Amino acid sequence: MSLRRDWEDCGAVLFDFDGVLADSEPFYRETWNLAISPSRPIGEGEYFLRWSFLGEGEQHLAEMGFAAHAREALRNRQKKLYGTLCRTGAIPLFPETAALLSWVSGKKPCMIASNTDSDLVRVVLERGGSPVPAVMGGEGLRHKPDPDIFLRAASVLGVPPGSCLVVEDAWKGIEAARRGGFKAVLVRTPHNRGLDAGAVLEARNLSHLFRVWKGEGGNDR
Repeated sequence: MSLRRDWEDCGAVLFDFDGVLADSEPFYRETWNLAISPSRPIGEGEYFLRWSFLGEGEQHLAEMGFAAHAREALRNRQKKLYGTLCRTGAIPLFPETAALLSWVSGKKPCMIASNTDSDLVRVVLERGGSPVPAVMGGEGLRHKPDPDIFLRAASVLGVPPGSCLVVEDAWKGIEAARRGGFKAVLVRTPHNRGLDAGAVLEARNLSHLFRVWKGEGGNDR
């Protein structure tokens, strides 16, 4: 198995969004800390491990003492705060995102499949000057590590899970892909260095993945 071979063999690509195409996770942490203020802020290390990588945000809030009804209110507050940042263009895309989405869309069916609501994904892409492919957001679906978002995306594209290649940056996404029968590649970032996602294939970063897919050389394992 190799990054290049999996790209050549797949029938469609499903991209995660936060942490893969958009450097949005620091802004999620910022808005969650605003939402829970004046409670103790969520530290950077614990956020990137428990919330971003493992998908344990709800559990962490419960451990912090927030009851179910309070957590619902906090989710609504955070979403409003984060949505404002999205609409003002504050959420940055990674430098390769626009060119990568344009290139992949011209080669194979692709879709963004994210826990984030689809309208927010679209506005971040638009504000960042990127092409906007089809988006399967997390609204109304169980979030990763459950496979529902990936399965719905594959169904919409009309491509069997086993023929889709998932691009992720977190254990929760790699696990969702595994549960759904998808192949997956983990993109390394400064935030997930040293964290074990159980991925078979890894790219050193998004630029590395793009270069290998285009056949521009470099180690593809």
